[in-house]
Amino acid sequence: MTGPDIRRTEGWWRRNFWWSSRISSWASSIGGKLLGWCRRFSRAFQERFARNAKQAPIPAPAHISNRPKISGHQIHQDSPHVPTKTPKANVDNGTTSIVSSSSSTLPGVQKISVTTQIEKHSKYLQPIRQQGQQPTTGPINVKLQVSRSGGITLSIQAGETGNQRLGELAIVPCDDVETPTAGASPDAKFSFPIQSSYDNAQIAKSLASEASFSLAQEWLRQCLQQHHNCTEAARAARTSSTPSRLIDVGGDSGAVPRLVTTQELNQVGLEYLTLSHCWGGADILRLLVENINSLTIGIPMSTLPNTFRDAILITRRLGYQYLWIDSLCIIQNSPSDWRSSSAIMGEIYANSICTIAALTARNSHEGCFFDHARNPLFFRPCRIRDNWYVRANSNVGIDLRVGLSPLPLHTRAWVVQERILAPRTVYYGSTGLAWECVDCSATETVLRGEVSRFSPKASFFGIQKQPDEDKYDAWSAIRISYTQCLLTRFSDRLVAISGVIKRLEMLTGWQNVWGLWKEHLLMDMLWYFDEPARGIPETDGYLAPTWSWMGVEGKVMMALGVRGRRGWAAEVVEVGSVGDRGFVRLRAMMKKVKCTAEWGLNPGIETPAPKWEEVSWDPDVKPTTDRAGEEMGCVLLARLPEYIGGSDLDMGLVLAPKGGDWVRVGMFRQLREGNALFPQHLLDFTELSIS
Repeated sequence: MTGPDIRRTEGWWRRNFWWSSRISSWASSIGGKLLGWCRRFSRAFQERFARNAKQAPIPAPAHISNRPKISGHQIHQDSPHVPTKTPKANVDNGTTSIVSSSSSTLPGVQKISVTTQIEKHSKYLQPIRQQGQQPTTGPINVKLQVSRSGGITLSIQAGETGNQRLGELAIVPCDDVETPTAGASPDAKFSFPIQSSYDNAQIAKSLASEASFSLAQEWLRQCLQQHHNCTEAARAARTSSTPSRLIDVGGDSGAVPRLVTTQELNQVGLEYLTLSHCWGGADILRLLVENINSLTIGIPMSTLPNTFRDAILITRRLGYQYLWIDSLCIIQNSPSDWRSSSAIMGEIYANSICTIAALTARNSHEGCFFDHARNPLFFRPCRIRDNWYVRANSNVGIDLRVGLSPLPLHTRAWVVQERILAPRTVYYGSTGLAWECVDCSATETVLRGEVSRFSPKASFFGIQKQPDEDKYDAWSAIRISYTQCLLTRFSDRLVAISGVIKRLEMLTGWQNVWGLWKEHLLMDMLWYFDEPARGIPETDGYLAPTWSWMGVEGKVMMALGVRGRRGWAAEVVEVGSVGDRGFVRLRAMMKKVKCTAEWGLNPGIETPAPKWEEVSWDPDVKPTTDRAGEEMGCVLLARLPEYIGGSDLDMGLVLAPKGGDWVRVGMFRQLREGNALFPQHLLDFTELSIS
């Protein structure tokens, strides 16, 4: 190495060493400050626990029976009552660790451990522990975590290795804690000039309390009077269709509900509420041909499941007289009454003033109030130092999900249109009281309401004035959500979403055929399942043609979700039905293929083609071994030019012969390169019928 080279190298090292020293010094400084802050915060947290220990806690419901009991290294769920004294979390010294750790990897930032007595402070951890699916074992550790961005959380874990995550609490400055009585934000959808209108609801032991009813009444009153979008949405959806029957709940708690016909009421602009709930296979009172006369005389409350009784009470307390419940207002053993009522189900919800939703009840017996699971500490922020709060653990955000998982009610297919079309919904359940309307969503911890990006009610209203392309995209999103949900009877696959379909027909003028839009039929037929179905569900009668997703169970995805660069390679000649069975006639190119043992599509009919030339496909139903070697047909519907690396992507249907027609068995994709199935220039079109 020459002298100049050596000098350049030394200079490079000096410059980089200077920068590395500066970075190290800066990191150590930041790390030291962060470490000091964590220590001060942990001391403050310990002091706050000590102060609060001398104060009487907010009493929990006396009948809570599933609160964990800490005993030695075990936390048991078998205590028949709330212990008057909480045993120690650690049998060794009666302490639990509060560990402050940073997710940053800066030098000088270390984990520090501070211990604090938990014997008198476990009431703060009980709301977290109650959410565990399995009994908690071992010590409880509370970790103070500080992220690079400055976010602070308390992570509560259990077990010797901390592998049982019990919950997480966010720590925020006082200014970030919602105070409804403070000046109303321009974005606030509800206002609460009187503190008791929200404060008492948060500390109520039961959702059947006067305070909780007052909060629900206030949300409904302000929405009806001040939310212009909600009023417009309700007016746009209003039709002349009304339910044939309603339940007259009476004016007070001593009244006996009874079934009435809307014809005998003869009221213009009849106001009623609706109930959205999970049947859950429960054995419940239903309206039948045999008992319709007795139910018009009276429906004893003792004969009703808890959810129905609670809904009747809520209806009375919200100030309304009439309630619609599907199982009590549709004659369940009358096919004609079921057909006529289910056809307007979406309109029944759309025309109601508000829907009462049993959000977390898995069946009709679990009810709306969930007093046994309610703890006011879920909904109140906890001040741990003058300038810091632990944000309330509300268990559910305004999007009404826990994490990414929907709550029980929203796993049911019928509820999709109920949620979308009802102008307003008030939710009851173990997660507390919540509200959703076109304008906003609200919970007990977000009382003033926020616009939720995940509210299907607000999203559907928003697309009504958008171009048809946006409406189609919205429908595709609804279809994905709908097909993830569960149906007790698969034969309800079409009718359970028919209300949304009717609304889109009204907005666009499109014509729906077995769940697909006639005006977009080529694109609509390019659906596939996230996972192939195990089989075709059995139904009493014909449900849909094979080219419709309505006839197969599974999460439906769309192959063509991107607008613009696409070319259609086929033409719809006719779509119709013979009797009750649908068909579509296409003019398109078709190539014969064989199904391989590995479930590929081999284009070499006479001589097998190399495996790398096989055509990939998404079968509608998981193939069985007897399909290997079966002759099939690939029909080209669309081509995306220059999809990957300048190559076109061909897409279409995979068909199998049946009688004189073809039936759909899947969808194929193939990059048109090498020995592609279809040539660059389209030719040799043929007409074929798919049933």
